[in-house]
Amino acid sequence: MVRIICIFAVLLLLCLFNGVPFSYSAEGEEVFNAKCGSCHGTIGEAPSFSPVKYASTQWERFFERNKHARKRDISNEISTSDVALVKDYLITHAADSDLPIAAGLR
Repeated sequence: MVRIICIFAVLLLLCLFNGVPFSYSAEGEEVFNAKCGSCHGTIGEAPSFSPVKYASTQWERFFERNKHARKRDISNEISTSDVALVKDYLITHAADSDLPIAAGLR
């Protein structure tokens, strides 16, 4: 009987959290706003940058190819762990994600 209850509880938890990404996207958003916002933040009323600007595969390629370094090398301004958090945030909220989000909107 205990085994059946445990299995039921596990299945219930899987159903509750199905599709909910376990990620650092909230922390990544904070890092993005703090470290990237000066260049990619809101200008006046309109957001100048948004995670939905690209699809998740485009964000993957952007980070794999280190495309930011082509315009401005920020490696001495942001740690690799912070870059990973920002990458996760952008991919989690990309245009084709389950949780797309435009900058400044909730």
